[in-house]
Amino acid sequence: MKRQLILVLVMMFIASSVTAQSKLEQNFAKISQEILENLQSFYPVTCTKKGIHDYDYRFTDYSKKSINSEISRLKKFEQRLYKYNKSRLSENSRINLQLLKSDVDIALANLNKVRVHRINPYLYVSDAVNGIYLILATESAPLETRVHNVMARLRVVPDLFRQAKNNLKSPPPIYIELAIGMLDTGMDFYRTVDAELSARFPELSRDINAATSGAIGSMLDFKEFLKNITPGDAGSFAVGKENFDYRLKHEYFFDYDSDSLLKIGESLLEQTLSEYDEYLTELDSSDEGVDSVFVIDCVTKDDILDYYNWEVEQTRLFLKENDIVAIPDDIGQCKVIETPSFLTNVVSTIAYQPPGVFSPDQTGLFYVRPIPDSMDAGEREARYRYIQRRGFKGSVVHEAYPGHHLQFQMASRVNDEVRKWHANPCLYEGWALYCEEMMYENGFYGSDSRKYLNILDGILFRAVRIVVDVKLHTGQMTIDEAVQWMSDVLQWDTSWARIEVNRYTLTPTVPMSYLIGKLEILKLRDAARAREGESFSLKDFHDRLLSEGSLPPPLIREIWGL
Repeated sequence: MKRQLILVLVMMFIASSVTAQSKLEQNFAKISQEILENLQSFYPVTCTKKGIHDYDYRFTDYSKKSINSEISRLKKFEQRLYKYNKSRLSENSRINLQLLKSDVDIALANLNKVRVHRINPYLYVSDAVNGIYLILATESAPLETRVHNVMARLRVVPDLFRQAKNNLKSPPPIYIELAIGMLDTGMDFYRTVDAELSARFPELSRDINAATSGAIGSMLDFKEFLKNITPGDAGSFAVGKENFDYRLKHEYFFDYDSDSLLKIGESLLEQTLSEYDEYLTELDSSDEGVDSVFVIDCVTKDDILDYYNWEVEQTRLFLKENDIVAIPDDIGQCKVIETPSFLTNVVSTIAYQPPGVFSPDQTGLFYVRPIPDSMDAGEREARYRYIQRRGFKGSVVHEAYPGHHLQFQMASRVNDEVRKWHANPCLYEGWALYCEEMMYENGFYGSDSRKYLNILDGILFRAVRIVVDVKLHTGQMTIDEAVQWMSDVLQWDTSWARIEVNRYTLTPTVPMSYLIGKLEILKLRDAARAREGESFSLKDFHDRLLSEGSLPPPLIREIWGL
């Protein structure tokens, strides 16, 4: 009898524990959903980019009341998440807890510490232009449906810029310059959208024209406002060491600060420069890799586009035939197309437009510069030699296979909304850079030993980015100093370096993520190889890494127990 009583009590205890654990997980799932819905509602343009189209009709409300309310909500989310730190969440939920805390922390830092909406006019212009561009670029629904969301967003552009004028105080001169530049191209973009949509939907042309005219009028007004606003100090774009370190810890999960990151970047730069010089001296003076082909005189635009699409397919086949990474048979297509005319003011170079990770349509678009309908002899020769030497291969590796297109495709298959929402640059940019050298090691570029110089060029460029990123945002370099230093090290024209540095002022910690992300992936690979020994498979490593989505590499290391 006593033994039976003990057994009953044990069973009751187990049942109670199971019920408590189930309730804990249910409550955590509930707050997870609340946080995601809050972030999605507050950042409608980000939602459009990710393939969530519930808010395609509006922009972020940057009014003082809205900002204060969002800061209050985020602080409450932080407090609620803190209570789970010592709870017995499942392994999966513990990882999601860290991701959610990161999302909340960074959103709160942007609004309450850096206060981007108070200093960055480019933020509003970017939202206004990309908010329309993303609806048109991604085929989430028939254009007959999307055109109404385009009109809805165009109608509220004036509200967006009214909020901007109320918020902005002493913006950095570089942000004023960049905002005015994008306003000019943005207005041209809007005019093109107006013309093309009106021609496609003549019954809506009056409404389209009215919405576009109102949006352009508010852009012109905002441009005049920026010309007359009192700017802040030239270096006021810098987030400062404290905020930079905060991002390294809370967004990237690194255990080092900006001082250590700078030392890493400088060491990588010195090492790569030395390796580059040593490798260059080993090469002979032969004409290896020089084009020596008969140039045909009938190269057309279609020939060039056909080559681009063929190169993407050849790269995909190389990966499958050499068992480097799994490519599902039902993967979305990566289409190489000319940049559409209504996007040429937004996308002027080669670029990849990923489908949203939440979108059912997983077609990725690989944009190339517009090709002239007719080419003179010099243009035909240059294009033909480019095709003969398969000059598009390197771009495909980074942007399509096995780089961004494949990585984003696999991220869209993650069966967890928290992980699918999270996108860390160290993973997706680090992976694309990792692929460049990995594909060289697997013989993709053939026997031309000079091709390795291209790999080193890419590494050198990204090492420079680390140094500039840290020094710009911790006040150790001015913009002009960064431009000159970058030009000297990379032997670039200063105009190209200035374009790069200007972008870095807007995106603290992103420039460092390429090479640091690649190194983190290599650390994961080395650790997996050490643990698995002779059973280690490069393909299995790649497949497993891509199956995790776009998580910060340190968290993947935690998931894998490395």
